[in-house]
Amino acid sequence: MAGGKNGKKGKNGRNMERRILGVPARFMSPRLIFGVCVLVLSLFGLLMIYSASSVTSLISEGTNYDAAYYVKRQAVFLAVGAVAALMLARIDYRTWSRGVLTVIWVLTVMLLLAIFLSSAGQDAYGASRWLGIAGFTLQPSEFAKVTVVLTAANLAQRYFEDASLTFDRFVKLMAVGVGVPLVLILAQPDKGTTMILAATLLVMGYLAGLPRNLVVGLAIVGIAGFLILSLRDEYSRARIFTMFDPWRDYYGDGYQLIQGFYAFGSGGLFGVGLGFSRQKYSYLPMAYNDFIFAVIGEELGLAGTLGMLAVFALLGWAGAQIAKNAPDLAGRLIAAGCTGLIIIQLFVNICGVLGMIPLTGKPVPFISYGGSTIISCLMLAGLTLSVSRVSKLPETTHDRARSRWQVGGGRGGSGDARGSRDAHDPYEQRSTDLTRGSFTVVQGGSSGARPRERIDLGPSATDRLRGSSGRGKKHR
Repeated sequence: MAGGKNGKKGKNGRNMERRILGVPARFMSPRLIFGVCVLVLSLFGLLMIYSASSVTSLISEGTNYDAAYYVKRQAVFLAVGAVAALMLARIDYRTWSRGVLTVIWVLTVMLLLAIFLSSAGQDAYGASRWLGIAGFTLQPSEFAKVTVVLTAANLAQRYFEDASLTFDRFVKLMAVGVGVPLVLILAQPDKGTTMILAATLLVMGYLAGLPRNLVVGLAIVGIAGFLILSLRDEYSRARIFTMFDPWRDYYGDGYQLIQGFYAFGSGGLFGVGLGFSRQKYSYLPMAYNDFIFAVIGEELGLAGTLGMLAVFALLGWAGAQIAKNAPDLAGRLIAAGCTGLIIIQLFVNICGVLGMIPLTGKPVPFISYGGSTIISCLMLAGLTLSVSRVSKLPETTHDRARSRWQVGGGRGGSGDARGSRDAHDPYEQRSTDLTRGSFTVVQGGSSGARPRERIDLGPSATDRLRGSSGRGKKHR
């Protein structure tokens, strides 16, 4: 019995030591903030999806007249994405960016090619972007984002830091590894995803060490190419003209954008109240998907939209800190690329809904309805957390000082009463067990009560004034 108690006490001491000697705050703080932001945004998304979709679901035969139809499906997608994120977070990111990257890339390309088959692809709003599998639709371009980030980070690590690739080899591998998925995505056509990925790759290239002038030049060329492709396509050209004058075709191309404006105008500073949107009564198309930001603006007002943006800003800051502390260039680029994808997609959606850029159909990360979207966003978050988990910096003076901490028992515990005073009383051990410049963490508290943790800072002031010789003890 006594052995069991001593073993339990030793286990508690080791657990306490692991908590104290665990992850430094410079790693743990961004990790916790990032994870909490992802959780808050995902749960907020469930709430807003229910609010934005409940009315149309209640009167739709396709949803079995179930007001919670879309939020139930989103909860399932969220659970699947959470499992994927946890798996990615627990495994070293280098396994994905090196070990099995070729397999991931081949699977991604096969999925992107499959949507061009007439038996698999499903047309949606002028584009073939979906795969129908067992009653569910899958958007391969969403998962291709993860593959492109991993591939670009891997090649940048090999060229810029490892110097294992020549420039010509680097360019050729980038053209295949990154260029092929981008071309397949653009051919769907999915210009929105292509634009988001291109912007993310420019950010990663700048962080990897590409000259600023080259990055700016590539950005200008990309914008020019995007405009040329958009003007050649009647569907995209209509969206550009609608951005400048949506009232030109009020009941046609401009209808959705105008209804979004009405939603923001109705919201004012604090909104009409959660669940009291008027635009969701079949006035605003896709209110729970592409235009959910407009519903947020109507129901929660400017204050609510700014609050949501503040959480995204905090997530972006945490992701940047994780990238800063990454152990190698690939880790920095993966963390920065995953975070950048989320933030860039957010602003693409917001700017489109506000009429600042043409509508792209890209949802708000973690908020909008969509299985592929929420799963891919959570996978990006999982990769970022994986980078944080394996990040380590050289040991500092404070780390070395902290490694000398000791964990001791408390007085009046449930163990041997006679030995507790002699073996675990910090006041009895000050002059014998501790060295100068270190301190011990002990457990105090009365018998039967929950132990309270406190820190013994070493010899008392009286002992220090008496010095380390035996004269102090002689005159006690």
